[in-house]
Amino acid sequence: MGNIKLVSSRGKKGKRRTGARTAFVIVIIFLVGLAALVFSLGIYVSRLDTVYPNVWADGIGLSGLTLEESVWTLIDLGYESNAENVSATVVFPDDSSFTISGDEAGFSLNAGEAAIAAFEFGRGGTFFENEITYVRSLFRRTDLRDLSAAMFDRDHVLAVVADHTRKFNDVIVNNTYSIGSDKIVVTKGTGVEPADEDSVFDLTVATLMQAMDQQGRLTARYTPEPTEIKEVDLKFLLSMIQITPVDAFYDPETFSATESSNGLSFDIEAAQRMLDRAGVGIDVVIPLLVVEPEITKEYLDSMIFRDVLAERTTRILGTSNRLNNIVLSSNAVNGTQLNPGDIFSFNNIVGRRTEEKGYKEAGAYVGGMTVLEIGGGICQTSSTIYDCVLHADLEVIERYSHRFTVAYLPLGNDATINWGTLDFRFMNDTDYPIRVEAVVTGRDLEVKLIGTKLDDTYIIIDFESISTTPYEVIRREDESVPQGETITYTDGYTGQVVDTYKYLYDGEGKLISKTLVGRSTYRVQDRIILIPPALPPEEPDTSPDPGTPPIDPSPSPSPSPSTEPPDVTDPYPDPDPDPDPDPDTDPEEETED
Repeated sequence: MGNIKLVSSRGKKGKRRTGARTAFVIVIIFLVGLAALVFSLGIYVSRLDTVYPNVWADGIGLSGLTLEESVWTLIDLGYESNAENVSATVVFPDDSSFTISGDEAGFSLNAGEAAIAAFEFGRGGTFFENEITYVRSLFRRTDLRDLSAAMFDRDHVLAVVADHTRKFNDVIVNNTYSIGSDKIVVTKGTGVEPADEDSVFDLTVATLMQAMDQQGRLTARYTPEPTEIKEVDLKFLLSMIQITPVDAFYDPETFSATESSNGLSFDIEAAQRMLDRAGVGIDVVIPLLVVEPEITKEYLDSMIFRDVLAERTTRILGTSNRLNNIVLSSNAVNGTQLNPGDIFSFNNIVGRRTEEKGYKEAGAYVGGMTVLEIGGGICQTSSTIYDCVLHADLEVIERYSHRFTVAYLPLGNDATINWGTLDFRFMNDTDYPIRVEAVVTGRDLEVKLIGTKLDDTYIIIDFESISTTPYEVIRREDESVPQGETITYTDGYTGQVVDTYKYLYDGEGKLISKTLVGRSTYRVQDRIILIPPALPPEEPDTSPDPGTPPIDPSPSPSPSPSTEPPDVTDPYPDPDPDPDPDPDTDPEEETED
């Protein structure tokens, strides 16, 4: 019995070993088969020339299609034009907004790129990773929604967002305002933080993506964080609208006023009081104020050449030639305009006195003798102007008194001139232009200085005599003078030394100041009358015998005053003195300037 049990135990163990080996073989076979299956599937996947199952491109199914078939399918289904009716609108708290279409954003899609993206889905990993992705695609849909990003125009969208965000922040963060032609309307602010450009950009892009997905037009509202309402910056508003008025000014080239223009401003203190009383959302109307310039063109034009600063009329005596010369010199001076700071030069304006210009010979003095000079007499023109310059209180630059006193003006008010040596000059030291008017009417020379007088003061010119030297009348025998006649060889002039003063009075006649203008020295000249020599007493007849030759009793002739050469050695030549007219002098022989 014991041996039988032993044999039986061995048989059971053998059976168990055989079963284990069978199971192991089965597992090995299964694993080998599974490996072969996986490997075969991997080979299949790697050789697959179509899009994986359940792969979509922006809502268009492409599974099982080749790359070329995928491209045409996308084109046929309008993939490349699916941005035409797409847009995103972003609304801000002030109800302002901007809209960007899909085309503007660059969502004009490319079917070839989308097909490639779909075809390459799941093929970018290892052999087994690609196989796993393929297996998963059999049970799960994959829609590639980011294909449009390849054509997204980020710069354009960002520019639109930045522009509107900046405008919003300028006017809505604390307050809004609008500027019109005559007012500013300020609405007290909504109390929100400034719009964040990055946040607005992200919202815009997200809305565009969603609109692309839904193929529609979507609107999103942007809401910044709340904040405290800040004060309205009135100084900033003022700087935006303020225009400084432009004063007219005198144009020295045109002798007229330039155009003036109005300015623009508002009362900042009054505006602040209105804003302080206004509540949130209330419109505050700030009226704009027109600011006129201090000096308008109309005003300045009315000031230029408005007043007669001084005028003087002198009587022209002497020959017609002298009158002719004064007319020509007056015509040359008449109408001369001087800008502020300009200097009037008589010689420069009148020029050299020549026969070609029409000047004629008239009496003038050289060394105390009367001679005929081209242009004689024109010192009356310069002297009359000088008298006006004194009364107009203008600055005298150069002036010389005559050699002898003149009859047509008070002592000290004359001004002699000579080409190349003596000139009369004065400056326009006022703030406005001056015009010189010199007109001869008949035998009257009228000079006016036209300018602008800014006060009611006036000038009186007077002189104080320092010394007087009377002239003597000297009778001198001259054998050339016929018996019973006389000839005036030189006129007599009283010597004078005078100080000229300028008295300034206010409008009520009160003396403001007394100013020394200068000293004038006029020489004395005796009056020399040529008479015939006295007749000798009668003597007894001493006639010679008839045979004696007769003796010529006539004396040697003396030179005539009209032919005596002028005293060119005189150290003070004055070609243009004008003496007191002598009633005994023949008008045609009267001494001329």
